[in-house]
Amino acid sequence: MKTTYEDFLDEYSYRERFEHDMMAKGIFEILAQDENIIAMIEHSEAGKPALAACVNQIEAFFEQGGAKGFDLSVDFNKQCVGRMVKTILRPFGYETHIQKSMPKTLESKYFRSATSYQKTRTALLKVVKTIVEA
Repeated sequence: MKTTYEDFLDEYSYRERFEHDMMAKGIFEILAQDENIIAMIEHSEAGKPALAACVNQIEAFFEQGGAKGFDLSVDFNKQCVGRMVKTILRPFGYETHIQKSMPKTLESKYFRSATSYQKTRTALLKVVKTIVEA
């Protein structure tokens, strides 16, 4: 089963701090979308920071300001986004590898670097790509 926001809150003891934070929950939900998980895994396999796969979506969501509380200009909150990625990718067998600079072509406003991941564990979940008739 895919990781949930509640799993993230429990893993890092953030329930009291972020349980009702709609911005943090919204960012987690963006990261946890199937297409973003697949893209983060593909970025990891290419040696790139996983977050680079969807950093622009996250920053656009934050800039829209539809929810308040979780401020991406705060270093602790940016680290929490990294922990969200870590929590989401773990069931696929990926663990943190090294910190890398965010590709300049993404023009990320809040993230200068992010972690790349390596498949080092037995996966509980896997991505299955298929070709089907349209």
